[in-house]
Amino acid sequence: MLGFIRKDLIRRWRSPAATLAMIAFPLFMSGMIGMVSGGGKDDEQFPPIKVLLEDRDGGLLTEFLKGAIGREEVKKRLLITEVGVEGRARMENGDASALVIFPERFTDDLLAGRPAQLEVVRNPAEGISPEIVDQGVQALAAYLDQLQRLLGAQLDSLRTLIDADEMPASATVGTLAVAVNDRLRGLDRYLFPPLVRIERVKQAKAPVADRFNVYGYILIMTTVMALLFVAARSVGDLFEERKSGMLRRQLASPADLRLIVGAKIVFGVVFGLLLLGLLAVIGLALRWLRPPIDLPASLLLGACFSLAACGVMSLIFALVRTEKQAGILGWLVIMGMSSLGGSMINIENMPQAMQRLSPFTLNYWVIDGFKQLVFGGAHLGDVAKNVAILAAAGVVATLAGYLLLMRRSREVKA
Repeated sequence: MLGFIRKDLIRRWRSPAATLAMIAFPLFMSGMIGMVSGGGKDDEQFPPIKVLLEDRDGGLLTEFLKGAIGREEVKKRLLITEVGVEGRARMENGDASALVIFPERFTDDLLAGRPAQLEVVRNPAEGISPEIVDQGVQALAAYLDQLQRLLGAQLDSLRTLIDADEMPASATVGTLAVAVNDRLRGLDRYLFPPLVRIERVKQAKAPVADRFNVYGYILIMTTVMALLFVAARSVGDLFEERKSGMLRRQLASPADLRLIVGAKIVFGVVFGLLLLGLLAVIGLALRWLRPPIDLPASLLLGACFSLAACGVMSLIFALVRTEKQAGILGWLVIMGMSSLGGSMINIENMPQAMQRLSPFTLNYWVIDGFKQLVFGGAHLGDVAKNVAILAAAGVVATLAGYLLLMRRSREVKA
């Protein structure tokens, strides 16, 4: 069997185009998607969003909001510049991602319970940043709406006190404070959580937020898809050898048919691990992946997935008769498992119907396992379920595919 595996390795070495493409694909996708989404967790990798703010109201509420968004934490994400009527002209020149306008009488209308609105002018030349600003303003509008619904009467009384020409009496202020307190008393468990609480965490795992990196996450997703193509290409070599006549010559020799077919599957697993290791080394060098990572657990998880992938591909290829059919069906299966299993879209962002189907794919279990190992500081015991499911799927699919490929290869010999 080692001779057949060596033969396939030499073939890959002499014709490296497909292998280089499988290596370049995860790296390219990780770099491109990572840059679009802002990269890692460091603030400097994603510059602040430029926002113009036009305050036509000048009321108490808008002054309070401007003070809130002027905090240092907000400045790391938003570069806000207050403007006047020239705001729209500056937007036409592309000076900012969005223009937010507080209309006239905004504070009075909100405190009085009358319809009020915020206006957002988006820069059409940008895609993500204006959307972030728009979603933020929508969240602000929702909070203000709920505040008005909760304290509508009290806010109207506050507006009356603000508009008064003289200082209000202490009793009036006290009455308003008591009314607000009574209104909020039923919500104290939500508005005022305990200052001290006990949080239980597993010491063995590092916080995900400290280890997470967008580039590394995309690298995991796309590497899994690349390993599926490696499995398809390795098992699919049987069709190429059948077409070139090499398979018939091998079968005419004393070579055992079981070794010829088995070597294709073993080569797919070995070559998949080599590709996985190479991409992992590149990811570590680029700091997309950060140690410590449980190496034995990662290798075992990768080996079980590669075995399952080769098993599924061998089973599929054994059911078709031509190389063209194998290519089409294999591509459909790979893309289907990748789209449902999280190699294309983060599972948490999928519709509920798709999320229910995700656990039926190989991608789901291997991506979930690598996420725990790479970003959660997990060890073999934490991903034992993932390893067991992939190993079981690999054994069953590989055995079935191996037997069917043996039968199909005997037809060639006959």
